[in-house]
Amino acid sequence: MELVRYVLPHFIAGCVAGILAAVVLVATNPPLHNLIFHSDGGWLGFGLLIFGFVVTFSQAAIGAAIMLIGQTDDLQ
Repeated sequence: MELVRYVLPHFIAGCVAGILAAVVLVATNPPLHNLIFHSDGGWLGFGLLIFGFVVTFSQAAIGAAIMLIGQTDDLQ
């Protein structure tokens, strides 16, 4: 249970970062923005983009947190 309490904030931070990165990517890339908002299946593509970013960023955050478990005591 202690591991879950340690990993959960990193998972949530990775999810938020993934959603934010996907939204910023679509907002700053005009061809991608037009593709998503002016096609019939654009929202499905946007949902898949967000899902992929959330999975990638959250797993990277969890992996970094787990790899730093032994080093957090040394830094304080």
